[in-house]
Amino acid sequence: MEEIKVMPKPDWVSWDDIHELLMAAHKRNIEKGITMNTTTMSGEDLKKHLGEEGRCFVAFCGDKLVGTTSVSISVGKKWFDKNKIVSKGAMSAILPKFQGMGILEEMNELRDAYIVEKGVQVMEGDTPEENMVVRKFVARNGFKEVRYFPASQQNHFSVYFVKWLEGCPFSDKYIKRYFTISKILTKIQYKPGKVERSRILSSICKMIRSKLNID
Repeated sequence: MEEIKVMPKPDWVSWDDIHELLMAAHKRNIEKGITMNTTTMSGEDLKKHLGEEGRCFVAFCGDKLVGTTSVSISVGKKWFDKNKIVSKGAMSAILPKFQGMGILEEMNELRDAYIVEKGVQVMEGDTPEENMVVRKFVARNGFKEVRYFPASQQNHFSVYFVKWLEGCPFSDKYIKRYFTISKILTKIQYKPGKVERSRILSSICKMIRSKLNID
């Protein structure tokens, strides 16, 4: 096998190329009905999704595009990241034949260098609840699951995970409690696909979320 090379996305790799890679890498999950927002976006939408300070990174085996990951940067507004500089990962994908070779870890090294340069304080991401490969990967790398939510336009629920780069400001018990409450409220309020069960239940759950500052 030829040498694997990772780099920031060069201009000659189009956003449509990134879209095609995402679709190919996540084909099995898509067939199972497990999709992510970025797999439903066009190439141009993916570019807009990252924003001006966002960056995309890619991996090649020879001249074949085999992997990608990316990061966007913003200011946090939730209980777990309020007023912090936040990076959110997105569009991570490795073609099945090249998984388990450490390619994502190599791309993440480039990503991490970039977010340090930008002064990021909190790293975040999300994945479908059923995607245990990603959930186990991020847990091994110091992330904590902090929020549970319904994925819009997709028939599943998702988990949101966070890593505090300056040290976790909350106890594991506190984080687990907030995640559990978020999951209970989400299950009460929504059916898969972000369909509200009833206006009354929705209003009650929104009131509880607001009072506890859950979301």
